[in-house]
Amino acid sequence: MILSGLILPIICKKYNISCILFSEDFKIVEFTDNLIDFVNDSKEITVNSDIRDFFWEFVGLEDKLKDLNINNKDYLHIPMLSKRDIFYDVNIELCYLETNKVFYIAMFTKQSKLTMDYVQAIQLTNQENLYNEYQKEDTKNNEIYYNLINQKLISFHIDDKGIITEVNEACISFFGLNQSDMIGSHFSKYFFSREIKVSSTQVGSVLRARDLNGVDIFFHTDIIPMKLTYNNMPDNIIICQDITYLKKIQSELEYSVNHDSLTGLPNRTMLMSKIENAIFESKNSEDFFALCFIDLNKFKKVNDEHGHHVGDMLLKHIGEVISDIIRDEDTIARLGGDEFVILFEHLKSLEYLNLTLKRIEEISKKSPLYYNKDLTIPLSFSLGVSIYPKDGDNIEDLLNHADEKMYEDKKIRV
Repeated sequence: MILSGLILPIICKKYNISCILFSEDFKIVEFTDNLIDFVNDSKEITVNSDIRDFFWEFVGLEDKLKDLNINNKDYLHIPMLSKRDIFYDVNIELCYLETNKVFYIAMFTKQSKLTMDYVQAIQLTNQENLYNEYQKEDTKNNEIYYNLINQKLISFHIDDKGIITEVNEACISFFGLNQSDMIGSHFSKYFFSREIKVSSTQVGSVLRARDLNGVDIFFHTDIIPMKLTYNNMPDNIIICQDITYLKKIQSELEYSVNHDSLTGLPNRTMLMSKIENAIFESKNSEDFFALCFIDLNKFKKVNDEHGHHVGDMLLKHIGEVISDIIRDEDTIARLGGDEFVILFEHLKSLEYLNLTLKRIEEISKKSPLYYNKDLTIPLSFSLGVSIYPKDGDNIEDLLNHADEKMYEDKKIRV
């Protein structure tokens, strides 16, 4: 499973994030070690237990999670929750780890002290009780504290129509504009929501904006309603915290689920999905597709004589040279060990397939691995091909046929 791999624990530790993987029936599949921060001392979180026993926030989410499953939503966001005096946000997204099996991954992100201090400072200077606050001896200190935080986090005010009525120093500095440039414009002119649709009075929980260098920055937003302003009009303060690193984590998670960690090629999970899609598309067109099973000859000998580091370099080299031969719409995947599969999609004749297979055969002569000046590793493949629908109309039959043909070829070559 992904959570027991190397990449996610490192990412979670670096960015102070905890993750838990659970199934459609809310049974815990895996979780990161640092999830203990969010669990009561009296409870010990375990695999196969119900996630709702540990996190009340998941109670009643059955229908909302079904919306994720049928692609009505990309994610489910639960903001500003408290556990053991820790404020945190939860993002829940779909996670496909096995063919036709759905899991959910929940990412717990602790709110920074800066954000919490900002919220408290905003509350202290809320227009509704501003008069009372000014009667307190520490009002001046509160204002100074608020202004210091105001320079760090982007915030802006909007009215009930989404029109910007006020911006802080951090906001105008981010865009390199003046207050007069932004006030009077709809917030969507500068901030783009991750949601597909945003009403004029609703701000998405995640906003995107482009900085002065043209880089997209993602923000988590806290929305603080201010019931009255100086002119008795409704107003909201939008506080933006940079969460670009979370987008990076999401990309890394998606990549690690679907790609081989050594070669960077698509893995079995991604290949199965692509073959399934190719079967669906071929049923509705005159095109066909083919699978080519590739196995390296004498790969064990390379590892035994030169070490696994040389074997790893050889696997990466093969992935690179074959990728240079096939078309962009074709896919080369590593199934594990020294086994690769090429998916040739949208074929109209056997001409391209036969030509490409011939070029792969020639790789052994033209592109050996030059490990160093004293060591050159020759390449030798055994190949097996299956064609849809002639050799099978489902994934299992197609892979088995190509595998069998490959072993027949290996008996001749080795």
